[in-house]
Amino acid sequence: MENGKRTMENEKRSQTRQSFSASVFPLSAKKICSACGAEVMRQSARFCNTCGKILFEDYEPLDNLRSSYNLQGTSFGFEVEETETQEDLFEKNENQVAHTAWACLVYSMVPYLGILFIPFTFVVGGFGYAVAVKHPKLGGKKLALISIGLSFVVLSVQMLLWWLLYVVPNLGRQF
Repeated sequence: MENGKRTMENEKRSQTRQSFSASVFPLSAKKICSACGAEVMRQSARFCNTCGKILFEDYEPLDNLRSSYNLQGTSFGFEVEETETQEDLFEKNENQVAHTAWACLVYSMVPYLGILFIPFTFVVGGFGYAVAVKHPKLGGKKLALISIGLSFVVLSVQMLLWWLLYVVPNLGRQF
């Protein structure tokens, strides 16, 4: 007797499942998700079970991308968040004299003839440093000091090149 009750209950459950299945709905009544293409099982469903898209919305170009990452209902808009103010890593330099000292240093790197620009680098770099000390808001103190310091290195290389210019021909005559 208990088996008979169970079979009747199972038959009732299967009938209710069939009444809610998608195959019972006529073809015109079936809903299909515009984002992922999945069939909707319930007639009263508001969201797709597969991708989560709202079913009463039309297709949007980003629906495939959103459904592939399960991002339905989220916005792709970029929100501007205030970040902490960061310290400027590069000193603001409006000191044109320091820039001129750097240009003289660059020109002094030309082999042999660049030695003519080294005195200008010393003079203009010193003047650029003085301007940076007198007007600290202009900046350029580091650039002027770097120009002066590197000009010593360039001067030693230039002197080596000029020395080689006179030594190499004499070496050829000895042999």
